[in-house]
Amino acid sequence: MSLDKNEIRQKYTSVTTFLRKERGKHLCQCGCNQVIDLKQSHFWNGIPRFIFGHAARLRQGAKVFDKDLYYCVEDIARIAGVSDQTVRLWNRNGLIIASETIGRKNLYKKTDIDAFLTSRPERCSFNPDLYYSVQELKQMGVSRGKLRAFARAGKIQNPRHHARKTFYLKSEIDTYLDEILDDKQDSHPRSRLTVSVINNLQWRISELEERVKLLEDCLLRV
Repeated sequence: MSLDKNEIRQKYTSVTTFLRKERGKHLCQCGCNQVIDLKQSHFWNGIPRFIFGHAARLRQGAKVFDKDLYYCVEDIARIAGVSDQTVRLWNRNGLIIASETIGRKNLYKKTDIDAFLTSRPERCSFNPDLYYSVQELKQMGVSRGKLRAFARAGKIQNPRHHARKTFYLKSEIDTYLDEILDDKQDSHPRSRLTVSVINNLQWRISELEERVKLLEDCLLRV
């Protein structure tokens, strides 16, 4: 039988005495009959009824549903060949909608899921030979800003992400590669001389000429 913190305060005045006398007496009430490992925090918060995680075992019997009408997340992941997290992401993005909830388990109508999986385009496997990575494009002299600009203009597709890297389709990049590189060579905004820069240079040159004259005069006097 578990003790709450008030009962512990009435029986014991020190943590050491509490642990020595109560250790080994309290079993998990989920039915496993394992001994609860007492800790110092139990002296202040009370002895729990279950070992951590075992309380969920009592709720499993309540999570019964008609498998002829509904799919759970695990069923959809198995049928679609994806992870459970992907199925939850579909639900979060509104692609599928849970029609029932039992406990913390979302249930989806079989008819809705079958229609969604049928209309969902097939996933094509990633072939690295068909793509350039961003690192490879950088070595070729292509910047990310230029790639994004061409994607916004609809000239190339949006990038594909795989294994935490970004890739662009080779055929599209090869088509516009000359245009990208020519545009980069023609535009050098940082190398342009403005009027203020030229005036500043002329002023510095005139100052240097005056200092040279002063030095020459000093040398002649010596």
